[in-house]
Amino acid sequence: MCLSNNSYPSVRVSFDDTILLGLEVKDPTSGLVEHVVGYYNKVSARKAAAANANPDFGWDVKPAGAAAEGDFGWDVPAPVMKVGNAMLIAVPAEPGTVSAKSLVAVGKYPAFMEDYKKAVVPRRPVMRGSRSFGSDALLGAKAIVVKGFDGGTYDVVIASSAGQISSVIAQVDEAKRPQLNAELYKQLDLLYPGFTFVLFCFSEEDTAKSGCAVVKYQPRKGTEHLLYLPGLDGHNGQVETGEVELNHTLVVGSYRMGETVDASDVAFSDAGLRQEYPFFLDRVVGKVIPKGTMAPQGDFLFSLDEVRKGVFRAKRQLPPNWSKVFGTKGVPATPYFIKGSAY
Repeated sequence: MCLSNNSYPSVRVSFDDTILLGLEVKDPTSGLVEHVVGYYNKVSARKAAAANANPDFGWDVKPAGAAAEGDFGWDVPAPVMKVGNAMLIAVPAEPGTVSAKSLVAVGKYPAFMEDYKKAVVPRRPVMRGSRSFGSDALLGAKAIVVKGFDGGTYDVVIASSAGQISSVIAQVDEAKRPQLNAELYKQLDLLYPGFTFVLFCFSEEDTAKSGCAVVKYQPRKGTEHLLYLPGLDGHNGQVETGEVELNHTLVVGSYRMGETVDASDVAFSDAGLRQEYPFFLDRVVGKVIPKGTMAPQGDFLFSLDEVRKGVFRAKRQLPPNWSKVFGTKGVPATPYFIKGSAY
Protein backbone atom coordinates (compact mmCIF):
# COMPACT_ATOMS: atom_id res chain seq x y z
CA MET A 1 0.00 0.00 0.00
CA CYS A 2 -0.31 3.10 -0.43
CA LEU A 3 -3.88 3.25 -1.62
CA SER A 4 -5.33 6.41 -3.08
CA ASN A 5 -8.69 6.87 -1.34
CA ASN A 6 -10.64 8.58 -4.13
CA SER A 7 -12.20 6.91 -7.15
CA TYR A 8 -12.54 8.78 -10.45
CA PRO A 9 -13.74 7.80 -13.94
CA SER A 10 -10.06 7.92 -14.89
CA VAL A 11 -6.97 8.04 -12.68
CA ARG A 12 -6.29 11.65 -11.63
CA VAL A 13 -3.77 11.18 -8.82
CA SER A 14 -0.50 9.35 -9.44
CA PHE A 15 2.12 8.11 -6.98
CA ASP A 16 5.58 7.59 -8.49
CA ASP A 17 9.12 6.72 -7.34
CA THR A 18 7.92 5.16 -4.09
CA ILE A 19 10.38 4.75 -1.21
CA LEU A 20 9.36 2.45 1.63
CA LEU A 21 11.22 2.44 4.96
CA GLY A 22 10.95 -0.18 7.70
CA LEU A 23 12.98 0.04 10.91
CA GLU A 24 13.24 -1.79 14.22
CA VAL A 25 14.13 0.90 16.79
CA LYS A 26 14.64 1.11 20.55
CA ASP A 27 13.91 4.07 22.77
CA PRO A 28 17.11 4.78 24.74
CA THR A 29 15.17 6.01 27.77
CA SER A 30 12.27 3.57 28.12
CA GLY A 31 13.88 0.61 26.33
CA LEU A 32 10.66 0.17 24.34
CA VAL A 33 11.21 -1.56 21.00
CA GLU A 34 9.02 -0.24 18.20
CA HIS A 35 8.73 -0.47 14.44
CA VAL A 36 8.81 2.47 12.05
CA VAL A 37 7.08 2.47 8.68
CA GLY A 38 7.81 5.28 6.27
CA TYR A 39 6.15 5.96 2.94
CA TYR A 40 7.34 8.48 0.37
CA ASN A 41 6.51 9.19 -3.22
CA LYS A 42 6.06 11.95 -5.73
CA VAL A 43 2.36 12.80 -5.83
CA SER A 44 0.86 14.50 -8.84
CA ALA A 45 -2.76 15.36 -9.57
CA ARG A 46 -4.72 16.77 -12.45
CA LYS A 47 -6.91 19.67 -11.39
CA ALA A 48 -10.63 19.15 -11.04
CA ALA A 49 -13.05 21.59 -12.64
CA ALA A 50 -15.86 22.76 -10.40
CA ALA A 51 -19.20 21.07 -10.92
CA ASN A 52 -21.78 23.38 -12.51
CA ALA A 53 -25.34 22.49 -13.38
CA ASN A 54 -25.74 25.52 -15.68
CA PRO A 55 -24.82 25.26 -19.37
CA ASP A 56 -22.00 27.82 -19.04
CA PHE A 57 -19.27 25.18 -18.72
CA GLY A 58 -17.97 26.83 -15.54
CA TRP A 59 -17.15 30.15 -17.21
CA ASP A 60 -18.26 33.42 -15.69
CA VAL A 61 -20.58 34.74 -18.43
CA LYS A 62 -21.35 37.94 -16.53
CA PRO A 63 -19.25 41.00 -17.42
CA ALA A 64 -16.44 41.59 -14.95
CA GLY A 65 -17.11 45.35 -14.99
CA ALA A 66 -17.98 48.30 -17.15
CA ALA A 67 -14.77 47.98 -19.13
CA ALA A 68 -15.50 44.37 -19.87
CA GLU A 69 -19.19 44.84 -20.65
CA GLY A 70 -20.30 42.61 -23.47
CA ASP A 71 -17.24 40.33 -23.49
CA PHE A 72 -19.12 37.49 -21.76
CA GLY A 73 -16.07 36.70 -19.65
CA TRP A 74 -14.45 34.45 -22.26
CA ASP A 75 -11.01 35.29 -20.89
CA VAL A 76 -11.92 34.00 -17.45
CA PRO A 77 -10.46 30.51 -16.90
CA ALA A 78 -12.65 27.71 -15.67
CA PRO A 79 -12.82 27.76 -11.85
CA VAL A 80 -10.89 25.10 -9.96
CA MET A 81 -12.13 23.65 -6.72
CA LYS A 82 -9.93 22.21 -4.03
CA VAL A 83 -10.42 18.45 -3.83
CA GLY A 84 -9.31 16.36 -0.88
CA ASN A 85 -7.66 12.98 -1.29
CA ALA A 86 -5.73 10.68 1.02
CA MET A 87 -2.97 8.12 1.26
CA LEU A 88 -4.44 5.15 3.12
CA ILE A 89 -2.02 2.90 4.99
CA ALA A 90 -2.75 -0.27 6.98
CA VAL A 91 -0.39 -0.66 9.96
CA PRO A 92 0.10 -4.00 11.81
CA ALA A 93 0.18 -2.30 15.20
CA GLU A 94 -0.94 -3.67 18.54
CA PRO A 95 -4.62 -2.60 18.56
CA GLY A 96 -5.29 0.67 20.34
CA THR A 97 -1.65 1.77 20.53
CA VAL A 98 -1.47 4.13 17.54
CA SER A 99 -2.18 7.74 18.52
CA ALA A 100 -1.25 11.27 17.51
CA LYS A 101 2.13 10.69 19.21
CA SER A 102 2.79 7.84 16.77
CA LEU A 103 2.88 10.22 13.81
CA VAL A 104 6.33 11.55 12.90
CA ALA A 105 6.39 15.03 11.36
CA VAL A 106 9.11 15.11 8.70
CA GLY A 107 8.04 18.01 6.51
CA LYS A 108 11.10 20.00 7.63
CA TYR A 109 13.39 17.32 6.21
CA PRO A 110 12.19 16.79 2.63
CA ALA A 111 15.32 14.96 1.46
CA PHE A 112 15.75 12.28 4.12
CA MET A 113 13.90 9.49 2.29
CA GLU A 114 15.91 10.24 -0.84
CA ASP A 115 19.01 9.97 1.37
CA TYR A 116 17.94 6.45 2.32
CA LYS A 117 17.44 5.60 -1.35
CA LYS A 118 20.92 6.85 -2.27
CA ALA A 119 22.40 4.69 0.48
CA VAL A 120 21.01 1.42 -0.87
CA VAL A 121 21.61 1.77 -4.59
CA PRO A 122 24.22 -1.06 -4.37
CA ARG A 123 22.38 -4.42 -4.31
CA ARG A 124 23.04 -6.89 -1.51
CA PRO A 125 23.04 -10.73 -1.53
CA VAL A 126 20.16 -12.41 0.35
CA MET A 127 18.81 -15.74 1.59
CA ARG A 128 15.42 -17.44 1.08
CA GLY A 129 12.55 -18.09 3.48
CA SER A 130 9.15 -16.60 4.33
CA ARG A 131 6.60 -15.88 6.98
CA SER A 132 3.20 -14.29 7.03
CA PHE A 133 0.84 -12.45 9.34
CA GLY A 134 -1.84 -14.12 11.39
CA SER A 135 -5.17 -12.45 12.13
CA ASP A 136 -6.77 -10.95 15.22
CA ALA A 137 -10.25 -9.68 15.98
CA LEU A 138 -10.88 -5.97 15.55
CA LEU A 139 -11.06 -3.83 18.64
CA GLY A 140 -13.55 -0.99 18.94
CA ALA A 141 -11.34 1.98 19.82
CA LYS A 142 -12.79 5.23 18.50
CA ALA A 143 -11.30 6.85 15.42
CA ILE A 144 -9.54 10.19 15.87
CA VAL A 145 -8.53 13.06 13.57
CA VAL A 146 -5.20 14.86 14.01
CA LYS A 147 -5.70 18.31 12.46
CA GLY A 148 -3.01 20.31 10.66
CA PHE A 149 -0.30 17.68 11.00
CA ASP A 150 3.20 18.27 9.61
CA GLY A 151 3.00 22.00 9.11
CA GLY A 152 -0.64 21.86 8.07
CA THR A 153 -0.11 19.56 5.08
CA TYR A 154 -2.32 16.77 6.44
CA ASP A 155 -5.35 16.04 8.53
CA VAL A 156 -4.71 12.46 9.68
CA VAL A 157 -7.43 9.94 10.50
CA ILE A 158 -6.40 7.06 12.80
CA ALA A 159 -8.93 4.23 13.04
CA SER A 160 -8.96 0.70 14.44
CA SER A 161 -11.07 -0.34 11.43
CA ALA A 162 -11.38 1.18 7.99
CA GLY A 163 -15.14 1.29 8.46
CA GLN A 164 -14.69 3.88 11.22
CA ILE A 165 -13.23 6.40 8.80
CA SER A 166 -16.71 7.45 7.66
CA SER A 167 -17.71 8.42 11.20
CA VAL A 168 -15.03 11.10 11.54
CA ILE A 169 -14.34 12.21 7.97
CA ALA A 170 -16.48 15.34 8.45
CA GLN A 171 -13.89 16.58 10.96
CA VAL A 172 -11.28 16.77 8.19
CA ASP A 173 -10.88 20.25 6.67
CA GLU A 174 -13.10 20.55 3.61
CA ALA A 175 -10.17 21.23 1.25
CA LYS A 176 -8.47 18.01 2.41
CA ARG A 177 -11.55 15.86 2.88
CA PRO A 178 -11.48 12.77 0.63
CA GLN A 179 -14.46 11.03 -0.83
CA LEU A 180 -16.21 8.47 1.30
CA ASN A 181 -15.25 5.11 -0.17
CA ALA A 182 -17.36 2.65 1.80
CA GLU A 183 -16.71 -0.23 -0.59
CA LEU A 184 -12.95 0.15 -0.26
CA TYR A 185 -13.16 0.43 3.55
CA LYS A 186 -15.27 -2.73 3.74
CA GLN A 187 -12.72 -4.60 1.63
CA LEU A 188 -9.81 -3.38 3.74
CA ASP A 189 -11.43 -4.51 6.99
CA LEU A 190 -11.80 -7.98 5.49
CA LEU A 191 -8.30 -7.99 4.00
CA TYR A 192 -6.45 -6.69 7.09
CA PRO A 193 -8.22 -7.94 10.25
CA GLY A 194 -6.87 -6.32 13.39
CA PHE A 195 -4.76 -3.72 11.57
CA THR A 196 -4.85 0.01 12.33
CA PHE A 197 -5.72 2.31 9.43
CA VAL A 198 -4.05 5.67 8.99
CA LEU A 199 -5.42 8.11 6.42
CA PHE A 200 -3.14 11.02 5.50
CA CYS A 201 -5.63 13.51 4.03
CA PHE A 202 -4.34 16.30 1.78
CA SER A 203 -5.63 18.76 -0.77
CA GLU A 204 -4.97 17.73 -4.35
CA GLU A 205 -4.00 21.38 -4.90
CA ASP A 206 -1.15 20.86 -2.41
CA THR A 207 0.37 17.70 -3.83
CA ALA A 208 3.81 19.32 -4.03
CA LYS A 209 3.91 19.32 -0.22
CA SER A 210 2.42 15.86 0.29
CA GLY A 211 3.79 12.39 -0.29
CA CYS A 212 5.71 11.47 2.88
CA ALA A 213 4.15 9.68 5.85
CA VAL A 214 5.96 8.14 8.83
CA VAL A 215 4.37 6.18 11.69
CA LYS A 216 6.14 4.66 14.71
CA TYR A 217 4.19 1.80 16.29
CA GLN A 218 4.24 -1.21 18.57
CA PRO A 219 3.99 -4.34 16.38
CA ARG A 220 1.10 -6.70 16.98
CA LYS A 221 1.77 -9.64 19.24
CA GLY A 222 3.02 -12.52 17.15
CA THR A 223 4.47 -10.26 14.44
CA GLU A 224 7.42 -8.82 16.34
CA HIS A 225 9.76 -10.97 14.22
CA LEU A 226 8.68 -9.24 10.99
CA LEU A 227 9.23 -5.89 9.33
CA TYR A 228 6.30 -4.80 7.22
CA LEU A 229 6.29 -2.37 4.31
CA PRO A 230 2.90 -1.41 2.84
CA GLY A 231 2.89 -2.23 -0.85
CA LEU A 232 -0.69 -3.06 -1.86
CA ASP A 233 -1.49 -1.18 -5.06
CA GLY A 234 -4.65 0.82 -5.63
CA HIS A 235 -4.25 4.24 -7.20
CA ASN A 236 -7.84 5.01 -8.09
CA GLY A 237 -9.83 4.14 -4.99
CA GLN A 238 -9.84 0.37 -5.42
CA VAL A 239 -7.55 -2.59 -4.77
CA GLU A 240 -5.88 -3.96 -7.89
CA THR A 241 -5.50 -7.68 -8.57
CA GLY A 242 -3.01 -9.70 -10.57
CA GLU A 243 0.43 -8.41 -11.45
CA VAL A 244 1.22 -4.75 -10.85
CA GLU A 245 4.08 -2.52 -11.87
CA LEU A 246 6.66 -1.74 -9.20
CA ASN A 247 8.65 1.47 -9.02
CA HIS A 248 9.93 1.17 -5.47
CA THR A 249 12.97 1.51 -3.29
CA LEU A 250 12.81 -0.77 -0.23
CA VAL A 251 14.92 0.19 2.79
CA VAL A 252 15.08 -1.76 6.08
CA GLY A 253 17.24 -1.77 9.18
CA SER A 254 17.44 -2.63 12.86
CA TYR A 255 19.12 -1.06 15.87
CA ARG A 256 20.54 -4.56 16.48
CA MET A 257 22.48 -4.75 13.22
CA GLY A 258 25.84 -3.91 14.78
CA GLU A 259 28.93 -2.41 13.19
CA THR A 260 30.19 -5.73 11.80
CA VAL A 261 27.09 -6.26 9.68
CA ASP A 262 27.51 -5.52 5.97
CA ALA A 263 25.17 -2.54 5.54
CA SER A 264 25.04 0.81 3.77
CA ASP A 265 25.81 4.05 5.59
CA VAL A 266 23.28 6.85 5.16
CA ALA A 267 24.55 10.40 4.61
CA PHE A 268 21.68 12.60 5.76
CA SER A 269 21.36 15.94 3.96
CA ASP A 270 20.02 17.61 7.09
CA ALA A 271 21.68 16.85 10.43
CA GLY A 272 18.61 18.19 12.19
CA LEU A 273 16.68 15.02 11.35
CA ARG A 274 18.61 12.77 13.73
CA GLN A 275 18.89 15.51 16.32
CA GLU A 276 15.10 15.64 16.50
CA TYR A 277 14.49 11.95 15.77
CA PRO A 278 17.55 9.91 16.82
CA PHE A 279 15.72 6.66 16.12
CA PHE A 280 16.23 7.09 12.36
CA LEU A 281 19.02 4.59 11.67
CA ASP A 282 22.08 5.60 9.67
CA ARG A 283 22.94 2.02 8.57
CA VAL A 284 20.47 0.07 6.44
CA VAL A 285 20.09 -2.51 3.68
CA GLY A 286 17.84 -2.20 0.68
CA LYS A 287 17.22 -2.37 -3.01
CA VAL A 288 16.05 -0.11 -5.82
CA ILE A 289 13.43 -1.86 -7.96
CA PRO A 290 13.41 -0.25 -11.41
CA LYS A 291 10.26 1.15 -12.96
CA GLY A 292 8.59 -1.40 -15.21
CA THR A 293 9.25 -4.40 -12.95
CA MET A 294 6.11 -6.53 -12.82
CA ALA A 295 5.28 -8.49 -9.67
CA PRO A 296 2.30 -10.07 -7.91
CA GLN A 297 0.12 -7.71 -5.89
CA GLY A 298 0.86 -7.46 -2.16
CA ASP A 299 2.83 -5.96 0.70
CA PHE A 300 6.51 -6.56 1.53
CA LEU A 301 7.55 -8.72 4.50
CA PHE A 302 11.04 -9.16 5.95
CA SER A 303 12.36 -11.49 8.62
CA LEU A 304 13.98 -9.37 11.33
CA ASP A 305 16.46 -12.16 12.02
CA GLU A 306 17.76 -11.67 8.50
CA VAL A 307 17.65 -7.87 8.60
CA ARG A 308 19.73 -7.86 11.80
CA LYS A 309 22.38 -9.86 9.91
CA GLY A 310 22.38 -7.40 7.02
CA VAL A 311 20.47 -9.74 4.71
CA PHE A 312 17.94 -8.27 2.28
CA ARG A 313 15.13 -10.62 1.28
CA ALA A 314 11.56 -9.42 0.83
CA LYS A 315 8.53 -11.59 0.28
CA ARG A 316 5.67 -10.15 -1.72
CA GLN A 317 2.75 -11.07 0.54
CA LEU A 318 -0.98 -10.78 -0.09
CA PRO A 319 -3.08 -9.41 2.83
CA PRO A 320 -4.06 -12.04 5.43
CA ASN A 321 -7.65 -12.48 4.23
CA TRP A 322 -7.19 -11.98 0.50
CA SER A 323 -9.14 -15.15 -0.32
CA LYS A 324 -12.25 -13.86 1.53
CA VAL A 325 -12.45 -10.90 -0.85
CA PHE A 326 -10.90 -12.03 -4.13
CA GLY A 327 -10.74 -15.82 -3.84
CA THR A 328 -7.81 -17.18 -5.84
CA LYS A 329 -7.68 -14.18 -8.19
CA GLY A 330 -4.20 -12.71 -8.15
CA VAL A 331 -2.70 -15.49 -6.02
CA PRO A 332 0.73 -16.37 -7.45
CA ALA A 333 1.50 -20.00 -8.21
CA THR A 334 4.71 -19.84 -6.16
CA PRO A 335 5.97 -17.44 -3.48
CA TYR A 336 7.56 -14.32 -4.95
CA PHE A 337 10.77 -13.00 -3.40
CA ILE A 338 12.67 -9.81 -4.08
CA LYS A 339 16.33 -10.43 -3.44
CA GLY A 340 19.39 -8.28 -3.21
CA SER A 341 22.23 -8.83 -5.64
CA ALA A 342 25.96 -8.69 -5.25
CA TYR A 343 28.00 -5.66 -6.30
